[in-house]
Amino acid sequence: MGRDWQHLPPELLQVIGKKVTSLAVYIRFRTVCHPWQSACSLRPDHLPLQLPWLMLPYPSIGNNDSTRRFYDLATSKIHELDLPETCGVSICGSSHGWLVLHKGQMLSLLNPISRATISLPPFSGPPTALGIAPGHLIGSDAENFFENWEANQYAINHTDNVMVCKAILTSSPVLDPNCKVFVLTISKWSLAFCKIGDTCWTVIEFESDWATRDIMYSNDFLYTIDLFGEITKYNVNNPSRTLLGGGPNMNLFAFHLVERVSGDILLIDEKRIFVNEVLIKTEHTVYKLRNDGEPEWIEVIDVGQNVLFLCGRYNAFSLSSANLQFSEWGSHCLCYDSVWTEQTNRQESCGSWYNHNIKLVRLDDGTFTDITGDLGSFQVKAHWQNSIWLTPSLDQLLP
Repeated sequence: MGRDWQHLPPELLQVIGKKVTSLAVYIRFRTVCHPWQSACSLRPDHLPLQLPWLMLPYPSIGNNDSTRRFYDLATSKIHELDLPETCGVSICGSSHGWLVLHKGQMLSLLNPISRATISLPPFSGPPTALGIAPGHLIGSDAENFFENWEANQYAINHTDNVMVCKAILTSSPVLDPNCKVFVLTISKWSLAFCKIGDTCWTVIEFESDWATRDIMYSNDFLYTIDLFGEITKYNVNNPSRTLLGGGPNMNLFAFHLVERVSGDILLIDEKRIFVNEVLIKTEHTVYKLRNDGEPEWIEVIDVGQNVLFLCGRYNAFSLSSANLQFSEWGSHCLCYDSVWTEQTNRQESCGSWYNHNIKLVRLDDGTFTDITGDLGSFQVKAHWQNSIWLTPSLDQLLP
């Protein structure tokens, strides 16, 4: 007689489940049958830090296909997930395993693995104010700004166009009741945040001047960087704004703020070199913000036990190589989605088509490794969602 695998003791299934170190394998383990699913934790805390997945591009508007493709670095496989929540929306952020979805005046959070969703306050309606006057005001104008504060003056109407350039989460929205969502927008205010459960947004900076190029959160502080490499630090608990300075003489191209595991603030500058619209090579320069005196950017190649991940214009983060599931990834590494022009002006569309693959570069010696082959050809134009990294998690709202 064959073994009755469905009716193994729950205690044994739990022991087996805790031996699994891959999130993808753990998901398959739980879905074998209902008894196995019931015996395994919805929020496994034994899994090591996972390598991220790369969500591949897709047409975000005018497309009823809800299948999304994710390249899994750990297994070298592509997972296909049915995510109808992503149809007709843009994805403006990815943090702590959650995607930030944006459509019109609405933002929401989606965990594509657990399919949990969380609604955020609509942009429409009056915001509250953090208590920092607009940066262009000086002297008495700044001091008296909130005496004449009228929230309705900065309300975003239903007809207003709001572009969310980037959204980040401070922590897991289901594990941390103090989780905040920060957004960088192009609207009547450029920086704002809300806590999970808030009914409106809190404005940090008013009336965007298009200068802010990236944002990063670390230890109760929000950091921004502008076109000239200048860093501003915001304290959202004791409202204040501090100009840290930075690199007015830096010749930056496409740059990203990243927090190293140690807490250091890094700036990654990505330069792509093209000849006749063909990508010849990609160069990365990493700087560390020295803040023990006059703040300045110092070029570094030693990023310690960190792997830096880079994708597109607003998607960069670091993970500890010491805690990764695969220790062979080592230190001083930068992993990025390499994009190059395949063909322009195809007959069926005037948009450019780009190929994707993933590369790993060692910052200390400049050597490159192709992690994947060609992941496919995609358009880069309006109504196409760009690729984005996701750190997979099973966070979900428990009943």
